Amino acid sequence: MSEKNAVEIMDLDCLELLDGKGLKKTRLRIQLLQYFKDTTYAQSYGDLKKALGAHVDKSTLYRNLTTFEEKGLIHGINDHSGITKYALGASPSSGHEHAHFVCECCEIVYCVKDVEQPQYEVPPGFKPKNVQTIIHGICSNC
Repeated sequence: MSEKNAVEIMDLDCLELLDGKGLKKTRLRIQLLQYFKDTTYAQSYGDLKKALGAHVDKSTLYRNLTTFEEKGLIHGINDHSGITKYALGASPSSGHEHAHFVCECCEIVYCVKDVEQPQYEVPPGFKPKNVQTIIHGICSNC
């Protein structure tokens, strides 16, 4: 995520973020945003469900993730594991370019800023929607 976008989100409290996006301030939304702000890497649905507790309804959690993604509060990451991971900040395809680092040992996904995004020339008539840069390797914890 761009440095500016990350700082804007981290500097605002959860109520301000929700208010700024025109979203209702429900207990789950506040807990979800705070959890994203407190973590340093992308979270799967399973991670979020475990962290927020068994009382959280599956549909409600997915609905809130979708809403947060549509509003640019979080972005989904396809790390080719078959499980979408979510991180704080707007999507790279929305002008907040950044790469993602996927650890091959622990499978944790980190947002990586300050990585120059390559420019691709696609064949005539092709219309790319987004480009996702995934860096595979071993994280410092492994």
